[in-house]
Amino acid sequence: MTATQYQIFTGFAFAAEILSVPLAFVLPVELSFENGLIENAQIVVLIVGALWVLNVSSPLKWFQRFFAAGMFLIVFRELSWGRVFFPVSMETLGSVFIDMAHFKYGTEVHVAMVAYVAAMIFILIRFVPVKKILRGSQLSAALAVMIVAFIFSSLGDSGLFFGKTCGQILEELNELIFYSTLPVAAVYYCGAEAENFLR
Repeated sequence: MTATQYQIFTGFAFAAEILSVPLAFVLPVELSFENGLIENAQIVVLIVGALWVLNVSSPLKWFQRFFAAGMFLIVFRELSWGRVFFPVSMETLGSVFIDMAHFKYGTEVHVAMVAYVAAMIFILIRFVPVKKILRGSQLSAALAVMIVAFIFSSLGDSGLFFGKTCGQILEELNELIFYSTLPVAAVYYCGAEAENFLR
């Protein structure tokens, strides 16, 4: 990915964030349900994005693995650790799933996630050039997109200003933007910025 492509993407991402506010008032709430169109799109983006990151030719192999591992972790989180496959009822804002305390595989999930996160932390500390990444020449654009998406998503989740229905749509749209930005930023830094990390 070239610097120009990266800049074009971040420009479109900013525009999408602005458009997500009016869209939250006109899109049907069903699109934002758990297991709905936007949620499923998030899962697809994360999985395809993680595979894209892993398949980029780059000397920063551990950076790629850390990013991909993090994206797969988010996939598990978006699937509520598997609880999305066990709906128990339906409410105005979507399905209600079995409580984690009563989830048959709850203990196994927690153990697996602790091991997963521990491995990611080890990779981050041992192999990922964090300081060099933070000094990357184009990092601010991706960070700005993700910060705005996080703010909009949090506002939507809280129900402040937008109400619960519109807020849920706003939350899911901005999570989709956030998740789309992750692999683009990773691929850009694995390519265009790789030499800077190795100096």
